[in-house]
Amino acid sequence: MFMSRVRILAALIAATSAVPALAQDPAPAAEESETAAVDGAIAFAQALTADATTALTSDKPEAEQLEDFRAVLADGMALDVIGRFMIGEARKTMSEDQLARYNAIFPQYLTKLYAEQFQDIVGKPLEVIEAKPLGARDVIVRTKFDRKDGGPIMVDWRVRELRSGERKAIDIIVSGVSIMLVKREEFSSFIATNGVDPLLDRLEEDAV
Repeated sequence: MFMSRVRILAALIAATSAVPALAQDPAPAAEESETAAVDGAIAFAQALTADATTALTSDKPEAEQLEDFRAVLADGMALDVIGRFMIGEARKTMSEDQLARYNAIFPQYLTKLYAEQFQDIVGKPLEVIEAKPLGARDVIVRTKFDRKDGGPIMVDWRVRELRSGERKAIDIIVSGVSIMLVKREEFSSFIATNGVDPLLDRLEEDAV
């Protein structure tokens, strides 16, 4: 799988912990708004996990489970936001055909990647450790999945409230690894060495 240097880049997760300090005496309305945002993000993470578990533990063949899981993530994640972030500055120089290829394959590539990350946690109960606002629209929900064999798996959900009012995950950080940040660096390095078309070829190969 196209996952070079994932572990050595895990420190990038520290970027998500830079939560701005809250005012010492927030107004009641601000407190209520923040509480609602945090509660909503927690409920969203719990629902997304439950739907993912249902998809990946059904009696369907593995290929159909993966398709169902991809549908869950396509609905629960802001794939357009994540896709733009991951391709980074290269997007400015890509042709229309290259952008069309990237936009077509990216959802399949990312959802398969997360399916592999979720293999060890599907069906396990989610415990919310804490939830903190991050900027004006994001909330980080820190969760733990206990396993019978091995230590618990920590999963952080970065949940954003879009302008439409919907909540979507813009990053899922499994065991300290932010795939969104790791892949941005990986894509940039690969393009610098090989170009855009070879990257698209690789994504199409890995998404199968």
